[in-house]
Amino acid sequence: MRRVLCSLLFLLAAAVPTVFAEEVDERDSNRYRYSILGDVVDENGQPMPGATVRVLGTTFGAGTDSDGEFVIRLENAKEYTLLVSFIGYGSQEIKAVPAVRPPRLHIRLVPSSNQLNDVVVTGSFVAKPLKEVPVLTRVISQKEIQALNPMNVETLLQYELPGLQIGYNSMSQMPEISYQGMDGEYMLFLIDGERVSGEGADHNVDFTRFNVDDIERIEVIKGAQSTIYGSNALGGVINIITKTANRPFSGNLNARYAGSNGQKYTASTGVKKNRLTSYTSLTYRTKDTYEIGDEVGKTTVTEGSDGSSAEEQADAGSTTVYGYNIWDFLQKIGYTCNEKLNADLKGSFYRNKRDKRVGKMYQDIFLDYTLNGKVTYLPGEKQQLVIGYIYDNYQKNQDYFLSGKKTTDYRNIKQTPRIDYTGTFGKHTVSVGFEGDFEYLKHYMLEDSSHVNNQLYAFYAQEDWDILDELNIVAGVRADYHEKYHWHVTPKVSLLWHFCDHVSFRAGYAQGFRSPSLKELYQAYDMGGMGWFMLYGNPDLKPETSNQVSLSGEFTKRGLNMSVSFAHNRFRNKIAYMSLGDGSSDMQYVNADNAKTTALETILRYRFGFGLILTGSYAYTNDYEEVDGRNTSLVRPHTATFNAMYSHKFGKIGFNCSLNGQWGAKFDTYTRNQNDDGTYAYEITTYDARTMCSLNTGVTLPKGISLNLGIDNLFNYKDKAADSSLQVPQKGISVIGTVNLNIADMFGL
Repeated sequence: MRRVLCSLLFLLAAAVPTVFAEEVDERDSNRYRYSILGDVVDENGQPMPGATVRVLGTTFGAGTDSDGEFVIRLENAKEYTLLVSFIGYGSQEIKAVPAVRPPRLHIRLVPSSNQLNDVVVTGSFVAKPLKEVPVLTRVISQKEIQALNPMNVETLLQYELPGLQIGYNSMSQMPEISYQGMDGEYMLFLIDGERVSGEGADHNVDFTRFNVDDIERIEVIKGAQSTIYGSNALGGVINIITKTANRPFSGNLNARYAGSNGQKYTASTGVKKNRLTSYTSLTYRTKDTYEIGDEVGKTTVTEGSDGSSAEEQADAGSTTVYGYNIWDFLQKIGYTCNEKLNADLKGSFYRNKRDKRVGKMYQDIFLDYTLNGKVTYLPGEKQQLVIGYIYDNYQKNQDYFLSGKKTTDYRNIKQTPRIDYTGTFGKHTVSVGFEGDFEYLKHYMLEDSSHVNNQLYAFYAQEDWDILDELNIVAGVRADYHEKYHWHVTPKVSLLWHFCDHVSFRAGYAQGFRSPSLKELYQAYDMGGMGWFMLYGNPDLKPETSNQVSLSGEFTKRGLNMSVSFAHNRFRNKIAYMSLGDGSSDMQYVNADNAKTTALETILRYRFGFGLILTGSYAYTNDYEEVDGRNTSLVRPHTATFNAMYSHKFGKIGFNCSLNGQWGAKFDTYTRNQNDDGTYAYEITTYDARTMCSLNTGVTLPKGISLNLGIDNLFNYKDKAADSSLQVPQKGISVIGTVNLNIADMFGL
């Protein structure tokens, strides 16, 4: 019954915008008497469905249909500038004057030789080509997502970002992230520029709520360089940009099948007609539970406090990775009121029914629903005012299926109002804004499963100054007000120097600030569940602060793009947990010793003229977390990713093939254990190197039919259960089949 209801709601959401668009068309025919029309083709003269045509300086725009044609209706017959763009192609600006019977524009786009023309928005609210952004930014495009064809966002990020590790939390049975020495609490995840609520694994968001089929692209800012999204983002910002309608009518049906390794089914529809834009998506995802067992446990070397050492073989163990059944629903509606004003509304729903855990009398059900509204007003030429609000309610329920009782032991609600103004005056672009963060947390780890609240306010200002044609600087300051810690000001500055036509340099300095989470402040929880030991919060914690310096150089010539970047972070008052020192095993969050991370990353990308793109990246991370003079870091020092992607069109049939890989080096680390007599023993553990590969091939047939066949974990790599804290354990090879039906192309819409 629930599935039938969801399907009916989906069909209703898809139908209503279409009817409304037709009504708007009739109502506006007299007021918007002037039109601009044309068609967009590729380098071979073939129509380009889904190309975007924006009228600069206004809120109007259109998408091309299956014949590559577009129509934009306007109120005034004056000269406008059109910006025509398509993923993977160079953008064009075209001058046009609307008329009652306008001449047809014929626009031809040519492929970009590299990704530097891709437009990004995360560093500021002004859309800028990647080559003009002073802040170190990485873009994962829709084409790269399609080539990898991942089941989840964790796999996608791990194949695209060197230095990123996805571990498995043994307590929550959920994935947790580490990126070039930064754990999950230092990474700020956004959806369409807005913060998300909820915790999956310890201090990590619930990554399963990110539906890959709804992602248009991902923008990654490294370090605390973003003035706009600065709070609690000492390690960086990962902004997930979701899809929207990009043609007058669109519809897609997608099925991905990998047996017990996961299934995914998505239906989506969109409308972009006249002044209305609507996008609707419904996805069902499922994956089976599996177990990884070790025949032999890992070897550790134990060092006593007196300097003695002994080699020990640990007992063989196992790790269970629990499956899930997930429903995702997304609805986006946009309405253009006039040339200066438009409004957007977005709602989403996520339900994750996790497989029953061994020994538990209940089943976990995770829920999240969001509502996000935004109004954009253009007060003058090259000026923009945005007012937005988001409500995000995430909760974890327990279904006691034998008794029929359901309880909620975790709820996290975030409300975020935002006001932003951006204006360009000559060579200066100024951004100022306000952001609120009102948080409610009910947590089973708080004493008596109680709840707490917190309020945080932030004011920020940023200037983007084109000092010379070759030199650009972005300077900003962010002031955060926390109701417990009061004011904290963090300055940031970034510089971009185009040394010559092919060489650019970037440099940046940023201070970071992370206030303790509500859990770190007020937790009181029996971590073993059987009186083994307590983990307490600490209301006397100080905020963490950081200082980051970054440098990078980039060389680009035709299809070749090379870059080398360096970043160094120093932390003060880093929050960790340590023994109470009272003879018990109890622990408490404390401000521990200072810490530092240093990361070096290099990327090499070459686009050949016959459809082949080769990409390789390498990251070195020197992460040092000292305990009694020993490094306890779980970060692999050397990691790399590589990709070979080939695409070509044979008549009306398109072919693509992609080989993706990730590699992590072998390394050693220390752990500290307390002996019965109060002394400490130190264990050095060796983690083996790890290589994962995937191969995907696909064809695009006429009438909008796409078929894909892939092999995940190509060389049948099998992880050890004992290494699950370092990486989500993989059980071996799997074969993936994907079918996509583009309804708009199928029926020529």
